[in-house]
Amino acid sequence: MSHFPKLTVLASLVLLAYPLSANAEQSFLDAPPTVSEEPLELELPEEDLSLSPEVCCCEGCCRNSLCTRKYLTGDWCGRRTCLAQKGIVTNFQLTQFYQGVASGGVEQRFPYGGKLDYFFIFMGDQLGLCSGLNVIMHAETRFGQDANLSGVGMSPCNTNMTYPTRGNDTAITGLLFDQRITDSWHLNYGKFNTLDLFNMIYPQTGRGVNGFMNTSMLIPLTVGRTLEPAILGGGLMKKRGQQVQGGLFVFDTTDAMTTVGFDSLFSNGATVAGIWRFFTEACGLPGSHLIGGFYSSGNYTTLDPLDWSFIPGEGLTAENKAGSWSLLYVAEQTLWADCCNPQRNLGLLSMWGISDGNPNPYHWIGNVAIQGNGLIACREADTMGAGYFYCGMSGYFKQILSQRLDLQDVQGVELYYNAAINKWCHLSADLQFVQPANTAQDTAVIFGLRLKIDI
Repeated sequence: MSHFPKLTVLASLVLLAYPLSANAEQSFLDAPPTVSEEPLELELPEEDLSLSPEVCCCEGCCRNSLCTRKYLTGDWCGRRTCLAQKGIVTNFQLTQFYQGVASGGVEQRFPYGGKLDYFFIFMGDQLGLCSGLNVIMHAETRFGQDANLSGVGMSPCNTNMTYPTRGNDTAITGLLFDQRITDSWHLNYGKFNTLDLFNMIYPQTGRGVNGFMNTSMLIPLTVGRTLEPAILGGGLMKKRGQQVQGGLFVFDTTDAMTTVGFDSLFSNGATVAGIWRFFTEACGLPGSHLIGGFYSSGNYTTLDPLDWSFIPGEGLTAENKAGSWSLLYVAEQTLWADCCNPQRNLGLLSMWGISDGNPNPYHWIGNVAIQGNGLIACREADTMGAGYFYCGMSGYFKQILSQRLDLQDVQGVELYYNAAINKWCHLSADLQFVQPANTAQDTAVIFGLRLKIDI
């Protein structure tokens, strides 16, 4: 039986089962590739801002048609706006994937799977709680299958389907408390979702539901040994307007994706992370340069599992190492922007990382991406991108695995086009060519379709 009927039927069933929705923080949802974006701004639903808090269920609840509204279920007859005005902002997203390996890789198959994201933002000022406090919760439900192990395990082709677990599970993957100290300094603590954190700084990365899908294009894998996908911690964050400029944080070393995390808190040391971003301008167009450093005091081996990718080597042993470090550099530059509509633009984003190489299996990585927003005049809501990545595996890691595998560095190219069907529905086509780490495998050609619905 074809997977395409399954895609349509399951989408209909899920939409019927989850009929409620609301708005969410822009940093989690929208990702036009421009550094002039203000990703941290909280925005109320645009459909019914004229409604007062006292008029939540009156005329105007059906003023927008299904094709023109921003969210599938509209404004709930004004109730979403009322919730936002009272300090509770929410949004549900459904993303479905039909992706597989057309040739090369490990196995040629096209599985179907998806992800439900639930975002809740509780604003302390409106709720009468602590002034300047926002609480951001992100929960996720994973269902179905993915092509990650069929393609190239050391560079997963579908980042969003690597967590919360490999099974059909639901978990709270982020619970962040953001306390404003001054206009530019904030105290952050709680459970950090690392992809959300990267998306907060660079919204064009898109968490794998907007933009690129391959992990090597979304996050420098050299940080994978010191930063888990979901970690407990806290620190200070510096903002420049609504953009993140820098911060200093202390994190636990244990992944807390599906656990509370307090039982093992700092049982294997701690990770100290510092980042700082320099904002620049070239030919009147904005850019930035970020440098970061990460050090973990934990004990690891180079074969320890990484939640960001899939490490071979079951049954082999490697030396135990105390401590691990990595360095990061990210360059961002808007290359072109329409003077009449700055949302139509072309941007560059490039990430580079280096690590100790032991216990980190990735010694260095680099990627470069060009992403466009609204480049076709009659398709201003569409986005597209092309990127190249290179993952240099460490010499020690190759030596340990040489008992079983002949390893090489991983590199690849990814192309995507994200078409806006309407404001709440986006369909993407994604094509990847990835050279596997295992020299016995041919280059993996991976094609996928992604359907994202803002419910």
